[in-house]
Amino acid sequence: MSKKYLVFSIALVFVLALTGVVSAADPLKIGVVTPDADHGFTGESVAHARAELVALADELGFEYKFEVGGEAAKQIAAIETILEWGPDAIVLWPLEGEQLKNAAYTITDAGVKLIIYDRLIDGFEPTAEIMGDNETIGEWLGEYLLDYFADELAAGETITYLRFIGDSSTVSIQRSGGMDSVIAASEYADKFVQLQEDYLTNWSNATAQEQMENWLNTADSATIEDLDLIVTHDDEVVDGVVVALTNYYESNPSAALNVKLITGVGGRRETLATFDKPVANGIDLVTYFFSPSMIREAIRLGVAAAEGEQYDGQDIEGLFLIPSIEIDKNNVEEFRSSVEFEERYSISLN
Repeated sequence: MSKKYLVFSIALVFVLALTGVVSAADPLKIGVVTPDADHGFTGESVAHARAELVALADELGFEYKFEVGGEAAKQIAAIETILEWGPDAIVLWPLEGEQLKNAAYTITDAGVKLIIYDRLIDGFEPTAEIMGDNETIGEWLGEYLLDYFADELAAGETITYLRFIGDSSTVSIQRSGGMDSVIAASEYADKFVQLQEDYLTNWSNATAQEQMENWLNTADSATIEDLDLIVTHDDEVVDGVVVALTNYYESNPSAALNVKLITGVGGRRETLATFDKPVANGIDLVTYFFSPSMIREAIRLGVAAAEGEQYDGQDIEGLFLIPSIEIDKNNVEEFRSSVEFEERYSISLN
């Protein structure tokens, strides 16, 4: 190359660098869109997502935009805002998959990598999906129920139950479906009798408490006395149900309350503490670890996708499932000493 062209090339590179055209020098841009909340499971999740973004951005030097939306329209607007900014990857926790589908397509059509967290979008294929292993949680629960009530089932007794689901999303469908499939495949399928259609709680302990109270106030005493089991999809829902049962028991000391087991999902500190002492005539609890801190995995996955790297030794595609832990009175102290428990409560919302 002649000296004349060498000087021109060096000058061109210098100008491009000054104008920002040399993209190799530009930091990565990560967008995150979540539901909006400042308390409860969602509030904790939002706080964990922010904490992880701050920590990773400080460590790795990328830029980020964090947007929240308490309804689908606001999440769609948030996605539009982030796309205008020009991200390399977006992590999306959709409130309602069907309503967010078109917006999700705008992300992938723009060539931006998209990580879907927690609630899947049916009929849509993002870069990757990551969520708690809801189906396995349901299957483990089905197996636990068959074991817990083994003596009653072997004696030909019927197990009557109520079920309080979270919402109509894939999360609830998978949790209920996993439980139902295990029981249906067992020899005792006809021995589990649901007394009422699923109660839809919208993940609210106050709603669950009201629903439980309404059932206790309208069911006849024989049906109430026969209730063996209460299934829920969330530990905060458990809390509401327990308040209703406790109030009923204290207001009706002569009534027989024979609920043996309540199930939850979360491994929530406050719920576990409630079951350290006699609750509503000494009911057992089994719950399954599902933490607000799990969203940190989604953030890490989104950053890896933007960097074009593998995640956990795997190419970033398809579905990543975050494993759970089954927690009851036999291992609750071990769980309280676990890394998972420590990370969940590593931040404070106060």
